[in-house]
Amino acid sequence: MAVKVPNVSSRYIGQEPFAMATVAGAAHLLIYVNSAFCRLSGKSEDELVGKPFHEILGDRPECLALLNRVYCSGKSESFTERDHTAPVFWSYTIWPVVADEPAVGVMIQAVETASLYEQTLAMNEALVIGSLRQLELAAVATFSATQLQTEVVRHKQRELDALMLTNEISHRVKNNLQLVSNLIHLEAKGATAARAAGYVAMQARIGAIAGLYDLISQSASGETVALAAYLGNIAEAMSASLLGTASAITIEVRAGTLDIHPDRAVPFGLLVNELTTNAIKHAFPEGKGSVVLSVRQSGDEIELDVADNGVGMRDKRSAMPSEKHGADYVAIFVRQLGGTLSWPEPEGTGTIVRVRFPLVAVP
Repeated sequence: MAVKVPNVSSRYIGQEPFAMATVAGAAHLLIYVNSAFCRLSGKSEDELVGKPFHEILGDRPECLALLNRVYCSGKSESFTERDHTAPVFWSYTIWPVVADEPAVGVMIQAVETASLYEQTLAMNEALVIGSLRQLELAAVATFSATQLQTEVVRHKQRELDALMLTNEISHRVKNNLQLVSNLIHLEAKGATAARAAGYVAMQARIGAIAGLYDLISQSASGETVALAAYLGNIAEAMSASLLGTASAITIEVRAGTLDIHPDRAVPFGLLVNELTTNAIKHAFPEGKGSVVLSVRQSGDEIELDVADNGVGMRDKRSAMPSEKHGADYVAIFVRQLGGTLSWPEPEGTGTIVRVRFPLVAVP
């Protein structure tokens, strides 16, 4: 688009944010430059006005050719060139200045894009540095993840080793207790009836503890003991030591899915052993009947019942072991569990001894 001379005013051109200049005639003499053009060229207005534009351009034949073409054709054009001797770009937009159709001069808008080029280089450099830093961080993250995974594997291996050691120790303790139980059984065979009863009671107590360690040695975690399996082991051991295969007295287990910590399982097992032994000795004078060992959760407590269908009790004291040591043991074990002892009324004949203790040990 051509620019009419009357519309070209230095007052408006000087306010342009871009470098603007006006040249006149075929020699392209500078007749006006704005402050932005002065800053771009590095020269003052006095140094520029009246000089041919090619002296400002230096060795840029493409721009001179463009000026001549616009001057002759009267059509505006744009051009961007690169100075190959330095990373500097120049962009020109040139309009003809016409008066009564023929072009009398040319208006030039010049833009130095060196700063943009430098910004691009800086941006590319930042991107490269950022990529390298990202690779470094990724490498550090991978290394940290590998170390963490290695530590997790080591930790799991230590847990497995500790569990294997616990199971091995529990297995050996169980075997040793079984050996002691067998020795007591041999002593009982050659003892008097009164002493033999004491040996048998001791054998049953040791069998209860051996059953606990047997469960621990077979446990996948070693952290808890299943009460159902524990009561089953106690019932089996007591049937073998106190009743024998020809006895008409049976021991039955009824238990839900409950676990107990091994530390609490010892007094629990010994308590069951004492109460069951007392029931077998005193509830069935005719040598026939059943003892039911049941355990269940009641709120935040565990409820243990040792019930028989025998002759019943004259008073609550008869439900406790008649031997002084046995009664003392029951009281000690109930206290260790933090529990209470009661004697509910049975629906039929027999006796029920109930112990309630917290589901979780109270510190």
